[in-house]
Amino acid sequence: MSNTYLIQQELTIPTATEQLAEGIAALNKGMSEFDFSALREMDSTALALILAWRREAERLGKRLYCINLPENLKNLAALYGVENYISA
Repeated sequence: MSNTYLIQQELTIPTATEQLAEGIAALNKGMSEFDFSALREMDSTALALILAWRREAERLGKRLYCINLPENLKNLAALYGVENYISA
């Protein structure tokens, strides 16, 4: 089994509940690397999801690694001052 969870193409308010559950399920299956290379559409919900997944990973005693973050997501994180929480 791969240690990498591929983020879906969209992380927005309409997909947030489903994506939150899928990310937590991935963490519970032992995945700790979340790959954002397929992400095509996102809003600030993406940051909220990453922070929620990070909290869950910490609760499980794991570290969350976010890879292939799109530049616009990095810029949004910098704007909100949370870039240290979303980087690998």
